[in-house]
Amino acid sequence: MQKINFKEVKIQLPEDLAETTSSKEIMEMLLNKALNKTEYYWSKSKEFEEKYKLDFISFKKRVEDSKEEVFTEWDDLVIWEGYELGYREWKKNMRS
Repeated sequence: MQKINFKEVKIQLPEDLAETTSSKEIMEMLLNKALNKTEYYWSKSKEFEEKYKLDFISFKKRVEDSKEEVFTEWDDLVIWEGYELGYREWKKNMRS
């Protein structure tokens, strides 16, 4: 597993939450949220891979090179690209 670098930040919490939650628990919650986001975008991309039996790059090339415009495929391409970008961004953030 790759080393994660941390940056100190100051957050304000409701008093009762701050009194009952440790710094470690807060860090774990934030890391879990980031992991969940990464997993979400990855799983959405996989749904399109299963639907089209292609990876994103191959599907994009097929749609862009097609002589006939299939609007549903263009719609899926835009959505899929968003999931791919989201996945890469969250994955990159996890390594930063």
